[in-house]
Amino acid sequence: MADLPAPDLPAPNLPVPDLDDLRFQPLVDAAKRALPQRAPEWTDHNVSDPGITLIEACAERVDQLLYRTDRMTHTQRSAVLRLMGIAPLPASPTRIVVGFRREVTAGACVIPTGTEVRTQGQDPVVLRTTEPLTLPDGQSTGTAEAVEEPEAVTETLGVADGLPGARFAPGRRPWRRGAPETDPPFGPPLTVRVDGTAWPAVKTFAEATPADTVHWWDDAAGEIVFGPLVSAEGGGEQQHGAPPPRGATVTLSYSAYRGTRAGVPAGTPLVVGSPAGLSSFVHSVSVPARDAESREQALERAGLGLAPLRRAVTAADHEQLVDEHVDGLARVRVTALNRPADSRVPAALETPQRPAEVLACAVAARDPQGVVHYYDDSGTVTHMRLPLDRPDAGDGTQPPVHDDDVPSAVEARPNAVIRLAEDGPRLWFFGDRCFWDGAAEAKSIGVEFHGLPDEFCADLDDVAVLADSPITCELFFFKAGVFYHRAYTYHDRTFTPREGGRGVRSLISESFPGLSPQLHDSPDAVAVLDGVFFFMKAARTEPALWRPEDAPLHVLLVPRTAGDPEEAVLPGEFDVPPDMLLRVRGVVEASRLLGARLLVGGPRYHSFGVRATVRTWSNTPEGSEDTKRAAERALRRYFHPTAGGPDGRGWPWGRRVHAGDVFAALEPVPEIHGTTEVGLTLPGRTVDASSVEVSDGGLVLLDSTALAITVAPAED
Repeated sequence: MADLPAPDLPAPNLPVPDLDDLRFQPLVDAAKRALPQRAPEWTDHNVSDPGITLIEACAERVDQLLYRTDRMTHTQRSAVLRLMGIAPLPASPTRIVVGFRREVTAGACVIPTGTEVRTQGQDPVVLRTTEPLTLPDGQSTGTAEAVEEPEAVTETLGVADGLPGARFAPGRRPWRRGAPETDPPFGPPLTVRVDGTAWPAVKTFAEATPADTVHWWDDAAGEIVFGPLVSAEGGGEQQHGAPPPRGATVTLSYSAYRGTRAGVPAGTPLVVGSPAGLSSFVHSVSVPARDAESREQALERAGLGLAPLRRAVTAADHEQLVDEHVDGLARVRVTALNRPADSRVPAALETPQRPAEVLACAVAARDPQGVVHYYDDSGTVTHMRLPLDRPDAGDGTQPPVHDDDVPSAVEARPNAVIRLAEDGPRLWFFGDRCFWDGAAEAKSIGVEFHGLPDEFCADLDDVAVLADSPITCELFFFKAGVFYHRAYTYHDRTFTPREGGRGVRSLISESFPGLSPQLHDSPDAVAVLDGVFFFMKAARTEPALWRPEDAPLHVLLVPRTAGDPEEAVLPGEFDVPPDMLLRVRGVVEASRLLGARLLVGGPRYHSFGVRATVRTWSNTPEGSEDTKRAAERALRRYFHPTAGGPDGRGWPWGRRVHAGDVFAALEPVPEIHGTTEVGLTLPGRTVDASSVEVSDGGLVLLDSTALAITVAPAED
């Protein structure tokens, strides 16, 4: 039977979706609707308005970009990913908690880190423990975390055609570490062979000659790339790296995870490699395996801000990277350390010990006596003792002085006075002149300080000295809201700019963080004591730390310990191990921005003691040891560096300790009916302190030897 011709049927009327519905006119209309809220003073929305013309130009450009975006090729998408620094993630391993069981319980059994466990069957999933486990005598079960081992893959990618720029894609995305590295490799660990000969990787083809048998890994596209032929300067083309010869077989060896195929649900029996006599099973799944990302998923993740960090911009970025890639850390803090360790103001620097209005003050940069000299508007000179330990209250003792006069060569209203030593000469600043005690005549400030900018050669607010050594110091010239600082050497009443140094002009608000805005502009006087700058204006005095332009960020580490938070802290328990310091330095160095400086180490721990009197319940014997031990355990836990604080996640960084914190720690203890008396003690102090000062980025340690709990009988 002959085939009959197909009947002429009408074409199906299928709707075609319009994926580019955001075009020129809707964009312009949306912008015009937003104008009354964004710019209410803009009332002319006609097409003749220049602003509307700019809106239309932007809308036209966006319309063109949207049209092109929806028509990107595979190569273009890979190029965009590469420019954004985004690469699809490879398949990730599964993490589980392995339950171990032994039949013979006599003696201790040690299961070391790296113990192999695997699923049953012909294609097992292999995992290794990440922590040691000790089953003591008499104990039959225990758990330890384990992570999946990657598979070794060798595959043939194809046959070369001999053309430049050949690309070959493996069947799976190779695995590599996610942690930043100081000297990163040129991609994941790969072995590329062309007809059995290994071709090494290069970071770039820029230095490769036409004879170099090398390859490059395109992380965004997930492809092996061989030598390209590129346009050369002045015309022509140049080969960078040799292309594989025509007909050559290209193979690749790498490691990869199975993704969701390696899923091992809880309860799955496992086989233990060694030691013998153990059985195991999947106790629980900590982190399930994930398949490799597609390019669409990588773009979506990037748009949501979920791209894995590889570069740190902020302090929080550094904290996240260190926390993710360094094991064994309980806490990490990255901070600039902007607050003085002791933020109290010495009594001699506050009113009424000092005058409420001062023109200048002088504190010897290198002097153990500690005397501050004030010069006020009335011509009166006030001298106050300035104890270096900065107690809570000064005694106001008037020290013997011999220079309570202002030299006649100096005008009645000096701008500033400095001196290197208490028994040394003073240098006076007034107007555009400066004058040494006993000198024949005043000199120009610009002449005395060679290289000082003209802005700071007259009408200064104050000059401060920060001593570095017996012959070197840093001078600070304050004027209005700015200051100029430079390192000098001093000899025989002469300041010489230090060789190789340079002066820097800075804002007070930026270089002295934490200072109140009222003191950012035209301070009356600035005194430097033990490296802390005390700014004075009217009756107000505040301490601040100078933050130099090249000051580093501090990476503060608290290691995880096995100690009980309710027991006494052992000596050296929170010392950072050397290998941990090296790992953290590697992550920080690899992820920091160019020019950023970071110092890695442990925080400053402030030791203190507690004296408290607690009352028991009426049915508790007087002086009960149980009540005392319960109070001690509660206090140790509350002030613990990793388990303390109001939230139980460690004492807050830089937070002071007050007597109320002791009440808060003891209030929930069931054995205690009430707390009647509390005191805080400090090493070397015989009287109780009102608070325990904690430096910026510091933590506290409760000294168990200075923990005195008195148990009083219950009230009638």
